[in-house]
Amino acid sequence: MARGDLIKNMLASYQKGDDVAFRTAASEVIGDERRKHHQLLADELETIMTPPTKASQERLTVSSLRPLPKDRNDAELVQLVNPRRTLERQVLRREVVTRLQDTVDEHHRAGVLHAHGLHPARALLFVGPPGTGKSSSAEALAAELGIPLARVNLPAVVSSLLGETSRNLAAIFEACRTEHWVILFDEFDALGRERSDASEHGELKRVVTTFLQLLDDYTGPALVIAATNHPAMLDEAVWRRFDDVIGFRLPTQKEIESLVRRLFRRIKLATPPVDVARRLRGWSHADVELVCRAAMKRSVLRDGNDVTVADLDSAIKRLEERRATIRRSLA
Repeated sequence: MARGDLIKNMLASYQKGDDVAFRTAASEVIGDERRKHHQLLADELETIMTPPTKASQERLTVSSLRPLPKDRNDAELVQLVNPRRTLERQVLRREVVTRLQDTVDEHHRAGVLHAHGLHPARALLFVGPPGTGKSSSAEALAAELGIPLARVNLPAVVSSLLGETSRNLAAIFEACRTEHWVILFDEFDALGRERSDASEHGELKRVVTTFLQLLDDYTGPALVIAATNHPAMLDEAVWRRFDDVIGFRLPTQKEIESLVRRLFRRIKLATPPVDVARRLRGWSHADVELVCRAAMKRSVLRDGNDVTVADLDSAIKRLEERRATIRRSLA
């Protein structure tokens, strides 16, 4: 397309308020400049078009110009969240951080990819035990991209009425075609369950098929993330639909120590972090954070100057009692 036509298309889409068309046209202009070897200008244009990241997180709004998708009872199917976690605050395996950062880079340089007939990752699947950073990593990706996190409201999406769950999913994906979100389907096994399971009725099998078709046809700007604690329950066909599958695991003792140091960066810890990490070995990221924050609160409420071993003992005992209660309840 001639340069003049590209600019006209970009201005026309801006006038109409069509954000997707505007960004597409802008990406084509950037690609045209790169083909002409105007690399400096292309880089400057790409920087202008890149969504704000860490420097402007406080100014990030989570409102939408369009109504959020709703179910037949007028309940919102997604909840918009202003993300506050960043990748540098995540304590994860190096290879996981690298793959998450690669996704960020792809979206930041979407114009370059589009100019070569490629596109950034559209859908990621996070798998791993509870509390290992799947949901917080989705939030971190949204923070790095400078866009809202949209959490799917599963109780509203999954309906007992025939066909309503599929309709709700279609409404969510329709919104994703125009909105710049990181959209998180947490507890994804509730939607992507194995269709050959004899215990599942026909409606849930249709839901899986609908989700797969919607994901196959999806081309919008939102980054779709599905997270599950039970990957073995997922339908075999689900795995092939995602651009990447990232595995999360329980932190090593060294990673726990790093997490403890970060959590106690503003309050004094009376015992070495390595000793705390040794005691919490085998626990999830979420449990480690629960223990540390509970110990901090105990210290603050007793007007202490630091978090003592007694504070940690109390917090650990409380969480162990909580775990025991959950095990008894599920037995």
